[in-house]
Amino acid sequence: MRKEKIHQQIIAKLQDDLAVAQQAANTAHETATHTESVAENKYDTFGLEASYLAEGQSRRVRELELALASYQNTPPKRFTDQDEVGVFALVTLEAEDGSERRLFVGPEAAGYKFLLDEQEVLVITRHSPIGMKLMGKMVGDVVVLVAAGQEKEFEIVELE
Repeated sequence: MRKEKIHQQIIAKLQDDLAVAQQAANTAHETATHTESVAENKYDTFGLEASYLAEGQSRRVRELELALASYQNTPPKRFTDQDEVGVFALVTLEAEDGSERRLFVGPEAAGYKFLLDEQEVLVITRHSPIGMKLMGKMVGDVVVLVAAGQEKEFEIVELE
């Protein structure tokens, strides 16, 4: 199943991003707690800024861990042309000019892009503007999306 390939690519990307974020969080924590980060006067904010950075990096790690778990703990659902668009759907849209776009509706990790059969697949979530327009739609339905700053009609031509 082609969708399982996307699912595995998302997991691999999340694992890579998590490793980078964990390293950044560790580095930020070490900087924030280092003895040289202690304020020398009331205007020395280096330690405070380092602690804010460490907190932000730690938050990013938690977000990535949750996103990774959402993919690892849920196998991709199979959709047919009679189903409605939902989470884990791979949606193929066709514009009036015949051009196609593929979107993967994931629980997390919006914005990731992957190649599938030499065509770009964009990961969106059901809470994104595009995701909200697609949820509940079926093959044959038309949705209006903003593409290149202009509204365009797209027909849902395939659902996996």
